[in-house]
Amino acid sequence: MGIHTEYSCSECGIKIVDSSDVFWIDGERKIHVDMQTVDSSKKSSDALAFGGIYKYYCYNCNNYIYNFHVSRKSEGITKEEIIQLIENMDDNNKIIDFDNRFQNCIQCRQEVFPRQEKSFAIDEMGEFFIGDTLKDDDFENKKFDFDGKYYGYFCDDCAKQINKFVILENDANLDDSLIKEILQDHTNDLTVYINDSFSDCPVCGDELQVLGESSKCPKCGVGHLHIEKQQLID
Repeated sequence: MGIHTEYSCSECGIKIVDSSDVFWIDGERKIHVDMQTVDSSKKSSDALAFGGIYKYYCYNCNNYIYNFHVSRKSEGITKEEIIQLIENMDDNNKIIDFDNRFQNCIQCRQEVFPRQEKSFAIDEMGEFFIGDTLKDDDFENKKFDFDGKYYGYFCDDCAKQINKFVILENDANLDDSLIKEILQDHTNDLTVYINDSFSDCPVCGDELQVLGESSKCPKCGVGHLHIEKQQLID
């Protein structure tokens, strides 16, 4: 189900439209963009790649930034091809990223697929927790330094285990090198990915914002946005 929202500014009256859009790349390597509906889901079911489009705004350089998040891809298309196709589709400023599940072997670079997916956490005493779920009520008295998702891979060609830790919360504000050092105490081969949610504008480096209810108007900078109309589309 898609959501179509129309905003207007309380001062200058500018209209801004937003919708929950998705994209997919078909067998002929053409990119399609549509709202997330039952119809678009059917059309994209056998696509080479599929994902969501998230719109951000930079108040510093007055640019819209479009984040293309690839959540599904087939073996028939490479990441490099996907990036090139999206970059060439128009002149908009873009961030292109791939779901955390995607990984290449750190030795031979071929694509590998996860055999395990778990949650993990490191508490303030350095104790390591990992499991299918780490429920809040199981650790209500625990204070975690950092936590996230774990993905386990195995490359058949290299006979190499790859352990990927995706950091989702870093409450202790540890730097990347220290996090990697801590994780190395609990595993051998690994890759570490720090999830920063693309908070920086790729044009000027300033912080990105999501425009929504009560956001400062991107045109006049005085008024604020309010929802004029919102529609759910199946």
